[in-house]
Amino acid sequence: MNICFPSQPGRQVPANVFLSLVLGCVGMAIASMASAVDSLVLESPAPYQVIQRKGLAPHTGYAMVEVHGSLPESLDLNGRETQWEYRVVSLSNSKDMQVNIKDMQAPWRPLSAVVDKNQLQAQVKIPAGGWYRFEIRGKEESNSMLSGSVEPMGVGEVFVVAGQSYATNCNDAVLAVLDPQQRVVAFDSITQQWRVANDPQPVVDGSDGGSIWPPVGDVLVKELGVPVAFVNVAYGGTSSQQWMPNNSLHQRLVSMGQEIKRIRAVLWQQGESDVIAKTSTQEYVSNISAIRQAATAVWGVDVPWLLAKSTHHPTVYHDPVGEGQIRSGIDLLWAKPGFYPGPDTDALQGEHRGDANSRRHFSAIGQQCAAELWLTSIRNLLEPGIHSMNLRVGVAETAITPPDGFPLAGYYFERLADGVLDPLQAKAIVLRDDDSSAVLVVCDLIGIATDLSSRVRELASEKTGISASHIVIAATHTHTAPDYMKELWLRLGQENQDPIRAAYIDSLIADLVGVIIKANEDARPAMLESGLVKQESPVSFNRRFVMRDGSVKTWQNFDNPEVVRAAGPIDPEISLLTIRDPAGDTRAVLSNFALHLDTVGGQKWSADYPFYISQSLRAQLGDDVISIFGTGCCGDINHADPNNTTRNTARSIGTSLAGSMLGGLADLQVLQDDRLSVTSRTVNLPLQDATEAEVQRSIQILSAARNKESVDFFDHVTAHKKMMLDQFRHEVPIATTSEHITWGLSRKLAGVGATIPVDVTVMTIGQDVAVVCLPGEVFVELGLAIKQASPFRTTFVIELSNAVETIYIPHSAAYAGGSYEVTNSAVAPGSGELLVHAAVELLRECAAR
Repeated sequence: MNICFPSQPGRQVPANVFLSLVLGCVGMAIASMASAVDSLVLESPAPYQVIQRKGLAPHTGYAMVEVHGSLPESLDLNGRETQWEYRVVSLSNSKDMQVNIKDMQAPWRPLSAVVDKNQLQAQVKIPAGGWYRFEIRGKEESNSMLSGSVEPMGVGEVFVVAGQSYATNCNDAVLAVLDPQQRVVAFDSITQQWRVANDPQPVVDGSDGGSIWPPVGDVLVKELGVPVAFVNVAYGGTSSQQWMPNNSLHQRLVSMGQEIKRIRAVLWQQGESDVIAKTSTQEYVSNISAIRQAATAVWGVDVPWLLAKSTHHPTVYHDPVGEGQIRSGIDLLWAKPGFYPGPDTDALQGEHRGDANSRRHFSAIGQQCAAELWLTSIRNLLEPGIHSMNLRVGVAETAITPPDGFPLAGYYFERLADGVLDPLQAKAIVLRDDDSSAVLVVCDLIGIATDLSSRVRELASEKTGISASHIVIAATHTHTAPDYMKELWLRLGQENQDPIRAAYIDSLIADLVGVIIKANEDARPAMLESGLVKQESPVSFNRRFVMRDGSVKTWQNFDNPEVVRAAGPIDPEISLLTIRDPAGDTRAVLSNFALHLDTVGGQKWSADYPFYISQSLRAQLGDDVISIFGTGCCGDINHADPNNTTRNTARSIGTSLAGSMLGGLADLQVLQDDRLSVTSRTVNLPLQDATEAEVQRSIQILSAARNKESVDFFDHVTAHKKMMLDQFRHEVPIATTSEHITWGLSRKLAGVGATIPVDVTVMTIGQDVAVVCLPGEVFVELGLAIKQASPFRTTFVIELSNAVETIYIPHSAAYAGGSYEVTNSAVAPGSGELLVHAAVELLRECAAR
């Protein structure tokens, strides 16, 4: 398209004339394009529609907006590759709502749309604000073939108004929206359209006077910087009994909530008819509770209800006793979960009320005062968000992939890496407010040696000022990561070793410290959302099985006739925490799921399935999004389906988990309380013994294995464990441990005695989120016990934190069953329960704060 500017060379065009020319050319271009491009009719969003935002603070938040459109019936897209795009264009802050000149070139963004029988569906994230023009187009190669738009629309605050006549149009003054851009709107349930919320409000009780809602909306728009909408279902002269479930008023309330889908709160102004009906206090409490409970069950969302004290009707009756009964009922309701104090409009008397010659409700002065009282109640509801984002959150990531030739971890024989499937990384999240700080670093390593965590925490604490006890280094447990523990042991002891391997140990420590520093420097206000998503597609299975002889065996299949059943459960929940900037753009996603990472094999570096989680999240949320995956308690969980000989791959697992996460993002709840609490406790777990006879036999077994002689697998596992225990339990070990094993060597734990000191760390955010960090490979039953006892809505339980030397940590009953995980546990029965006890106590301490 060529745009010509009709001006002589060298002649300057005045700014206002130039702008008119540009807009004129653009308008002609759009008009000419419209004749060549088929029209896409958008039903959602609709003109003047406001979609409820997530977030409370002014000028912040976002909404996932449902997009529905109709394509021309003559258009057949079958077999055609159509690229869909959308853009959101800001309209000017004036009543004419023209496009801002700076937004004329708003970027088009890719849109994942589904088209079925000429109906288009999609979902887009739009930041809080407006008015906007929303545009969508379909393209084949570089040519646009479909386009549609809607304006104005916005993302802001939506309130359902319910009750009786004082909430409708029965008041004296007919009021209009004064906001210059007319960003206060109402939904008309009869015409199914949105419009500016000038009085009379669109209600069905036939009232045609004034309301209290235009001035409420005007002030909220100014204070919050977002559009405001009212959905008024109130009906004059109605008692609480008439709003009960199965009555038409209740059905209309529920249907409007379903249609609008997301609302901030229900504003309930009602009570006069219950005074007339002589409703008792307890009956009123019971009725209103039942109304809310039934609506909540249908909506599936626990929406706050603000209850006004609206019992006084001076021109209709004089009944102080009856008014007192309903007011007492409202006091009782305010104390119940889900109800919040609305305004006490009974206090508005005298000049605030119309006389018998008027509409007998609020006078013009009363309407303004009632609006002010409602504003105070709504501000109190939004108060946590207005002053939220005290918590600063920083995220960072760094590569920790070793060089080729470095040994790989995961098994009981040496493997040297010969390439990279995907990079290994360490990812850090720093939480910081004025009183506390916390750090979680998750590394693509098989485990975190106590020597490594101690060194990194010490150095990072010196650099950042964050207490070492508030820093957690966790491992994902990928089996295609480095076997670094002996090399670390050599380096810390300044002993001779391969220079390349020594250099990697130096870089590993420096990189982990560096990523903490980087995340700490990145800390800034953030909007947090949390919740749980169920992984419906089966990717995790309990790998221990009860056999017909009463024993327990690991890695069985239901084809084996001796198998009775799985010996334990799985944990199908994915815990999620998203970190967004104030506009709603995603910076990071912290996820937590219980599934062993041993799906790749071979001799190349790989982060296993978390790599594919990261790839999938970035494809949908942006290339800069950092995916931090914390492994859940999965000591007895793996990816092998006992009903199937075909195993899930790292790609299929990661893609499936990411799909579940992405599908659940819209249902996450914004954290309104972002107070940080961090606490840690050292727990001394009892170690198993290592006698001289056991150590000597272990030396023989390990020697035979090195010589490639046939060695029983369980004997090999036991021998390795006994060598570790010899080093830990004895001040002077029976054997020279470094001559026999490569992992399990520790300078920090050498000679600790009969118990091993491990940390249990709990980080909590407000009343909603808890992150519990445990050492070792913990059985799923123990993680589920912590979640069950946690007083927090979303609880992450991340294993392999700060220490791996416990190896497996089964629950007590598992020791009686035996098999691999019990054989490969360094701690005594009861250790897992000690961790659960400590974690639950710390969770309760944080909740009490």
